[in-house]
Amino acid sequence: MYSFIQDHLDEYSVVKMCSVLGVSKSSFYKWRDFQVKGKRTERQARQDELKQKIFQSYHESHGTYGSPLLQKDLEEWGYSACERTVGRLMQEMGLCALQDKKVVVTTDSNHEQFVYPNLLERRFAVDTPNTV
Repeated sequence: MYSFIQDHLDEYSVVKMCSVLGVSKSSFYKWRDFQVKGKRTERQARQDELKQKIFQSYHESHGTYGSPLLQKDLEEWGYSACERTVGRLMQEMGLCALQDKKVVVTTDSNHEQFVYPNLLERRFAVDTPNTV
């Protein structure tokens, strides 16, 4: 779409083409500057740096940290970003916190049933097989 506007600059005005195509003038000019100069905006550069740090912290926590804890890590490292921004960037990167599985206790030691006596008393060294 932007390339079409670029190709027809000598025939129509930028304002007219942008209004017909439903895009803003500023977005066309940003696209053109990026095409010509190949530079990223400061915001894009900052977000890329934040994404790298979020990725690093996420993998250091083995995927258990969500946006609140990742935001605290970023603060400790000297980066300022709100929890909502961290959550949005995590979503863009496809990262989500993994919940620890709860441990289900299946052993009930308080019962009325017969308990076999401990014959070994933790003496595991035996002279011949099948003697205990």
